[in-house]
Amino acid sequence: MIMKYRQGKKDDSHRIAELDYMASGGVVEYLFHGLVPGMSAMQLLSDGLKQDKYPYTFRSCIVAESDHEIVGMALSYPAQFHCITDELINFLPADRLERFREFYSSRVEGSYFLDAMGVDEKYRGTGIGKALLKRTKSKAICEGYSELSLIVFSDNPAAINLYKHSGFTSIKSIKLEPHKLIPHDGGCILMVCEL
Repeated sequence: MIMKYRQGKKDDSHRIAELDYMASGGVVEYLFHGLVPGMSAMQLLSDGLKQDKYPYTFRSCIVAESDHEIVGMALSYPAQFHCITDELINFLPADRLERFREFYSSRVEGSYFLDAMGVDEKYRGTGIGKALLKRTKSKAICEGYSELSLIVFSDNPAAINLYKHSGFTSIKSIKLEPHKLIPHDGGCILMVCEL
């Protein structure tokens, strides 16, 4: 299997959104369901990536491609952008945003932030996640950062093990009230890795 890694392109936006939606563990669905009549949460995500507004754009993604099919993605940008913006306040219902207040307020200042990483289920266990993580670290270094941070669900041991074996340490537990659309227990963990 030959795997190619490259920066995302506009035409990749829908596939990136599919992988991001999957990786979000229900968060995207919770935040965006029913906001625009006739549009699914996934469609809103895809349209957002296509609009190319930094930092949430196809340009912020590294994609893994096999035989012209995108099978993995990593979306990253400076951690200062991981916050509650005026755009989020104006777009999301207040109760949905309030549930994620601690999530969006938790960051490692001055670090680069891995917002999402997803690998197609058929390709898991083949090293794509490790390769995407390695390339994200290189991207952060090239942009002048000395730390890479991320947030992971505390009940996702496979992801936590991958990050720990890649040099990440846990620095904060983040409370996240349970909801039927977000089938995870125990909240999230903020992790960081020195580069």
